[in-house]
Amino acid sequence: MDRQFIQNRRTFLSAMAALGLSGLAACGGGGDGATMFMGGNAAGTGLPPAGVSGGGVLRLPVMLTGNTLTASVGNYDLGGGGRAGALLYNGAWPSPLIRITAGGTLDLTLQNQLGETTNIHWHGLAAAPGMDGHPTELAPSGGTRRYQFQVFERPGTYWYHPHPHQATARQAYLGLAGLLIVDDGNDGARGLPTGARDIPLVLADKRVSNGALIYQPTLTDMMTGWLGNVMTVNGLAGPVSASVEAVVIRLRLLNASNARILNLALASGRGFWLVATDGGLLAAPVPVTSVLLAPGERVEVLLDLRAEAGQRVRLVSAAFDMSNGMGGMMNAAPPHGTPFDLVDFSVSNTAASNPGTIPAVFQPIVRHDLTGTVANRTFDLSEMGGMMFAQHRINGLTYEPSRVDFVVRRGVLERWQFINRGMEPHPMHVHGTQFQVLSRDGNEARRLATDLGWKDTVLVRPFETVEIALRFAVAANYVMHCHNLEHEDDGMMLNFNVV
Repeated sequence: MDRQFIQNRRTFLSAMAALGLSGLAACGGGGDGATMFMGGNAAGTGLPPAGVSGGGVLRLPVMLTGNTLTASVGNYDLGGGGRAGALLYNGAWPSPLIRITAGGTLDLTLQNQLGETTNIHWHGLAAAPGMDGHPTELAPSGGTRRYQFQVFERPGTYWYHPHPHQATARQAYLGLAGLLIVDDGNDGARGLPTGARDIPLVLADKRVSNGALIYQPTLTDMMTGWLGNVMTVNGLAGPVSASVEAVVIRLRLLNASNARILNLALASGRGFWLVATDGGLLAAPVPVTSVLLAPGERVEVLLDLRAEAGQRVRLVSAAFDMSNGMGGMMNAAPPHGTPFDLVDFSVSNTAASNPGTIPAVFQPIVRHDLTGTVANRTFDLSEMGGMMFAQHRINGLTYEPSRVDFVVRRGVLERWQFINRGMEPHPMHVHGTQFQVLSRDGNEARRLATDLGWKDTVLVRPFETVEIALRFAVAANYVMHCHNLEHEDDGMMLNFNVV
């Protein structure tokens, strides 16, 4: 999406409002070219659409070597051969995997060869001032930007992607997004799988036509977010296959989709163990049968395959109900809740030495003490200007780069409420810290399994209120926003300063 598209959209909305025709736009009279999804796409069966050859062998991200990330135009390969039109880091599809030692220093230089401004946001890390990838802190076309700061976060699965205002969605969608793992070398002692049994999976839906990747958001797409008709796993059109041992394996899962919410499960319906969320390990493994994963969220899960020798175990995004308004019915791609096959694991017949176990406990999570001084803030999430083609807002505001929307005092515990007053789900992401989820609709018992650990992104479903507790350790300029990237580019983002 480009700035001209957004300007045209806002001009259209203003004209509709002036003429009193927002209701007509909401009923599909806006003429944006969207077509109603009738369920005929092959992706609804878990299979890729025509022109895309799914069923390839799982590819793993290459490990970053050196200290340079070069962003440039290049080729993508969904499994049917290379095609032009991607934006890549170091020419890699998917982007390189970065490993950082806990307590160590991230020191990387971005070389921008895109022909447009860009930057890097280190999603989940409390970066030093000027290092977070704030939308105003950009590398010019043909220029560079150095990122250098100490990584204090807990061991876990994080990620990186661009964050230029009104260009984040397109740049990330076309390939600029990769995993970043913080490691302290103690996972073996914790009883967690390592090496080949520790498998990184970047999940992202893409919209494909005649085998080609497209990104041409309509007004309807801006409302729902850009939803694809095929799931990719580490850049390859799914479902993909992988051979594994009959052991306990660990999956590090990132939802790098622009907008699509996933419901991770095993096709058989049997259980597995959730062991980590955005900010690292839970206090203990949690048995689950499915995990909702919104854009920007990460989880780590354990699959116990010790009794599955010679069998096939299929990881899927299972069907679920998630109302996403009229836009969901009018979108040109399958709506939220459509099932997709992801990975078909073929389990070896050969007995493995040291097959592993499911650990009993990890380190306890210290909960925030809310009995002391707490600053309270409320953020209303809404769509204003028409039922379908509304502009997404926080507290009635859209993003203005030069405006500071609120100030936070470093070290002071805060309680934030996200109140979703609309029909669209919003994964809310806060830069510069990890937080704890206190409740959903005022009820602690309604929290999801993914709410039990440290978080930097939380899903707020339609007409739901989510309460979080957080504090900031680094004085810097940050943003908080919806991680539906079309919503973010549409202005669903606020600036705040930590002082």
